Amino acid sequence: MSLIEKLNKNDHSFSLEFSPPKKDMPVSSVYGAMDKLARYNPDFVSITYGAGGSNRDRTVEVASHVKDMGLEAIAHLTCVGADSSQINHILDTLQHKGIQNVLALRGDIPQGMDKASAFIHYKHASDLIADIKKRGDFTIGAAAYPEGHCEADNINDDISYLKLKADLGADFFVTQLCFDKNALVDFYEKVYKTGIKAPVATGIMPVLNPNQIIRMSLLSACSIPASLSKIVSRYGEDADAFKKAGIEYAVNEITSLMKNDINKFHLYVMNKADETAQIIKQSGLA
Repeated sequence: MSLIEKLNKNDHSFSLEFSPPKKDMPVSSVYGAMDKLARYNPDFVSITYGAGGSNRDRTVEVASHVKDMGLEAIAHLTCVGADSSQINHILDTLQHKGIQNVLALRGDIPQGMDKASAFIHYKHASDLIADIKKRGDFTIGAAAYPEGHCEADNINDDISYLKLKADLGADFFVTQLCFDKNALVDFYEKVYKTGIKAPVATGIMPVLNPNQIIRMSLLSACSIPASLSKIVSRYGEDADAFKKAGIEYAVNEITSLMKNDINKFHLYVMNKADETAQIIKQSGLA
């Protein structure tokens, strides 16, 4: 059964995202986390990609390991600073490793590269999606932004761009950082009204470190709801209490969304296997 068949068939599904370690760190650290979570049988496992492809080889290596584990693997692919020949070389490498799924992203501009030179060949993720689709041999995932991309004028414009991605060949979507349940419900209503048929998995970021959450929220231009702000204020100086409250927040977010018929979830593991396992079990995902 293909990845899209799985996502369309399953009323409830969940997937995991891992980040490969930097080149000076042993790759075994992420493999250990994968082994702990593989028992829950995720629908797919995605592997992130460093800014400007800085960790590209590790992405391919870890995605290949996922495939060898018998799990569906998705490799992130960014087009920032790349041309079509580079993209096709990466796709050829992935295909040689038996990896037929990619998450097509524009990507972050790496240090030392200006915006003008970063987007000469591919200005948007939609350009990358269209290029990959021409090959006809990959299942293509793309990013969705429940509160709108930071460069979008408003959420309706961003939803229109989401439909463009689907029309150009995106087979499924994964929502990026969002802690606001109401924003997610509103987002899904807009998606359905726009006529987007591709399945969408809701990204869930475990709230385990207050500084990390604040930093990532600022980078992603996503809101921090009052309920989450209270957790940061109340437990920010107590690591154990904050972790416990953060796990509970993620579980409540998932169960609340399920009540609104939102049933596909993508957990950003951050290589925190034990905490992610708690969220999976307590929320009933597995």
